[in-house]
Amino acid sequence: MKLPRLGLVRTSFCCLALAGCLSSANAEVQTLTDKQGRSLKADVLSVENGKVKIKREDGQTFDLPLESLADADQRQLKAWAAANPPKLGPDAIQLQFSRVKVSTEKEEQSGGAVTAYKDQWGYNLTLANRTSRELGDVRAEYILFVKQDLGPGSKEKDPGFRRVKQMTKSDPIPIHGNVSFRTETVTSYRYVLAPGWVWSGSTNKPIRDTLHGMWLRIYVGNELIVEKITPEDLSKTEKW
Repeated sequence: MKLPRLGLVRTSFCCLALAGCLSSANAEVQTLTDKQGRSLKADVLSVENGKVKIKREDGQTFDLPLESLADADQRQLKAWAAANPPKLGPDAIQLQFSRVKVSTEKEEQSGGAVTAYKDQWGYNLTLANRTSRELGDVRAEYILFVKQDLGPGSKEKDPGFRRVKQMTKSDPIPIHGNVSFRTETVTSYRYVLAPGWVWSGSTNKPIRDTLHGMWLRIYVGNELIVEKITPEDLSKTEKW
């Protein structure tokens, strides 16, 4: 292996030094040895896709093939990488979503003057992995906001939104792949008058609840990656 220009030293205890450095996630300098016994000291930044990214003492960064290092070093680096996965940036996951009506139940009331509909609404979510590693332990935490229609002429105080808070776990997202799933659903009601009938407020306009919006947080492990509020003005009146 041709190493970056750096003063190299032969040492019989370099692997032990590596083991000692990798035992701490805060270690700054680590000693790496290739299969020919040549060693260098550098910061290990990440281990992904068969490569180890290092930062040399002069500040320059390089990728080295993991298989070019001594077997003991490879084992230590893999163990370190498993215990210290790299932080994910805000662009690690791309989100697409759409509101969807999942089902409807219909019932006639008041001798056929009113038709009542019980609708189930939710959101379809698609999460695309924009990183070079599989993303596991992915979950969506969200609040769904239902706007209730009190009907024409109602003197009741506006109750605000009905909030439904839920969590849905996702399958692992493969490298440069995506997964799709649906949130839990919420119930909304519609009441439609037959022709020739009006409400007490002298209108025949349907009474309907609506799924107004969603506050969504996407986590990988305990790391918050995506936060979306739709419509955005919910953030002015609502709290998580």
